Amino acid sequence: MNQRHKYSSWQISFIRGQRKYLPFFVCLGISATLWFTREMGKNYEEHLSMPVVYENIPLSLSLVSKVPSTISITVEASGWGLLKHYIFEDQSLKVNVGALKDANTLHIETKNPTFLASLGEQLHVLEVFPKEITFAFEPIYSKKVPIKTAIDISYTQQYMLNGEIAFSPDSIILYGSHAELDTISTVVSEPLQMKRVKESFSEKLKITPIRNVRMNSTFTTVKGDVEKFTEQTISIPIKFLNAPSNIVAVDLMVDKVDITYLIGLSNVQKCYPSDFEAVADYEKLSKNGTIPIEIVRFPQYVRIVQQSPMNDGIIVNYIDSKQNE
Repeated sequence: MNQRHKYSSWQISFIRGQRKYLPFFVCLGISATLWFTREMGKNYEEHLSMPVVYENIPLSLSLVSKVPSTISITVEASGWGLLKHYIFEDQSLKVNVGALKDANTLHIETKNPTFLASLGEQLHVLEVFPKEITFAFEPIYSKKVPIKTAIDISYTQQYMLNGEIAFSPDSIILYGSHAELDTISTVVSEPLQMKRVKESFSEKLKITPIRNVRMNSTFTTVKGDVEKFTEQTISIPIKFLNAPSNIVAVDLMVDKVDITYLIGLSNVQKCYPSDFEAVADYEKLSKNGTIPIEIVRFPQYVRIVQQSPMNDGIIVNYIDSKQNE
């Protein structure tokens, strides 16, 4: 059985009231449309700041003159023309340097229609600044420099870096003028920050560009092998070095050093005490008669966290010079 929806008296009154305002809103919409159309048909003066892109610089030459990165342009156009420019036209000015190159120095007028082609036909150019761009070229030079990266990595508890962080490439070749390259010793990539890492990683980092210098690579990849670690302790003998010729006998007060280190689980079975070497160098003997114990050789995949002892004492017997007289 169908039931007809029943409206309350106040709902019926509200609907009837809204109908009275419908013609008003229609007239308001028509008026706004006519006003917008009229305003958009008027001419306006607009100031534009457009970036400049320099393309196809010859590989054998380096651009050494300072060229503007933006051009200031004053234009006159209708509202429709400006709207079309902002929505549909390219918002940058492109300079094909390769097509312009016919001498070591050349000039282009920025009010040239070819230069301003991306503005479209709707805009009338009144003023351009700067009025001219000067290009000066020098023969290209190359230089290989290392990449530096600021790295801040923390690892989840019981995880560590297995070995060293690798960069690919770890250096790049720069191309530019001799004067430019002479001041550059390294290039810098964006920093790498990672927290609570527990898995191997590979991150692609962008190299910071250098004005008027080209690079054979604009990225470097940073890789690290991360795995769970365990703590191990070994005891190895201490080697005595550089004993003077007048010593006939040397006794170290301690002849072994205990080394505690962290090692990834995958490397435990291939790590032996013979991979470590500890020395006590007589030439580093201190005034109080002790020599520092140095761990001079150990696998790159381990991290030494403690050694005991840190120093060693010696007992020596000297040749009595009177017996040789």
